[in-house]
Amino acid sequence: MDWDALIRDEVAPLVPYAPGLRASEVRTRIGGGEVHKLSSNENPYGPVPAALDAMSAVLPHLNRYPDGSVRALRARLVRHLGVEDRFIAVGNGSNEILRVIANAVLRPGDEVVYAWPSFVVYPMVAQVMGATAVPVPLTADQTHDLDAMLAAVTERTRIVFLCNPNNPTGTYVSRDAMQRFLDALPDTVLVVLDEAYIEYVTAPDFPDGLDFFDGTRPLVVLRTFSKIYSLAALRVGYGIMPEPLIAAVNKVREPFNVNTVAQIAAHYSLDDAAEIERRRLENAAQRDRLYEAFSSLGITFFASEANFVWIHDDDAQELFDLLLAQGVIVRSFGALPALRVGVGSPEDTDATIRAFQRALTQRASSHE
Repeated sequence: MDWDALIRDEVAPLVPYAPGLRASEVRTRIGGGEVHKLSSNENPYGPVPAALDAMSAVLPHLNRYPDGSVRALRARLVRHLGVEDRFIAVGNGSNEILRVIANAVLRPGDEVVYAWPSFVVYPMVAQVMGATAVPVPLTADQTHDLDAMLAAVTERTRIVFLCNPNNPTGTYVSRDAMQRFLDALPDTVLVVLDEAYIEYVTAPDFPDGLDFFDGTRPLVVLRTFSKIYSLAALRVGYGIMPEPLIAAVNKVREPFNVNTVAQIAAHYSLDDAAEIERRRLENAAQRDRLYEAFSSLGITFFASEANFVWIHDDDAQELFDLLLAQGVIVRSFGALPALRVGVGSPEDTDATIRAFQRALTQRASSHE
């Protein structure tokens, strides 16, 4: 069998998504002890109590297929968001929605514009469809360069991905800047606004993507239950998009793509607004503690509106290894001189600060 001839050419250059190291792997590597996994932007707390109770109740009924139309969750999202049911698509995580939008929209030779660094799935879904990925570097302060992104748009551009707050930097596009950007784009370009971290935001000028959605404009607003709602293992996200795109997405998505446990957990997660607000405020407090520590240690960092902080370091891989040896897992980005440090519980923050202090001391001693 000539596998090279069998497999599509577009697949060959792709690199599989590499998840962060698991706590069990690191525990084995360092010979036991406490491990703090801060590499995957997960919430440090489990699902809200109402979601746990609802999941337990549905377990005896898993012999039945899930609701393929996700009716109950969509109805709950109508009440939560104030949008009409006809505009809501639910997927196996917002990742799946990114992929099926690409499947429905992109043709070979089309172009996809996005900031870089940003979410690695954007170039992946472009390339697998034979489209051209057009990355636009962030500005020096690690924010989207909207003017450069507009300049990168051509007659072949079909999709612009915009992650707000941006992953991995945590920086954001303000409300006024977003309005100017959307108004300047031609109506032949679909904007996919990825708001996976919006529930963590505290900035008063942060834009809610739904304020720009009118059902006609070529705009998708993506959100997820994986982050503040702590349902990462269940894979459930949703998108708000115009009806013609909903129809196309439903044609190319998998049937029964959102399992029953995920549907019911997401539904009941929306009932505990007080707990979500508590998590938002605690995340902000722990983020501020990291800022203070990084400032005192002379570490370059960028203010974040998410549950992670982006830091720059000339030898990021060495720093990553020194932190890992102490049981603190952050995210490395290969050749980039940067690390993404997750924001966790107060105990996670204590361990992170201690690990950075020791790591920098060790590095200074080794370089003498």
